[in-house]
Amino acid sequence: MAETLLTAGDEIDVVVKIAKPFGLFVESESGVPGLVRGGSAPAGATVRVRVTEFDAAEHRFSATLAG
Repeated sequence: MAETLLTAGDEIDVVVKIAKPFGLFVESESGVPGLVRGGSAPAGATVRVRVTEFDAAEHRFSATLAG
């Protein structure tokens, strides 16, 4: 499962699963779910993000839009 390990600063492409006013629920290519706070994009869109935190125990990450 080494391919699912993320570290702060990684830039990855993700698919937006759900868009909410406070941010985006996304999923990485390897299936790891994440939250992009303050982002804006429609569901189904692919966006590039920068990982800010990866929680290995919960198998999820937080990110911001890369840019």
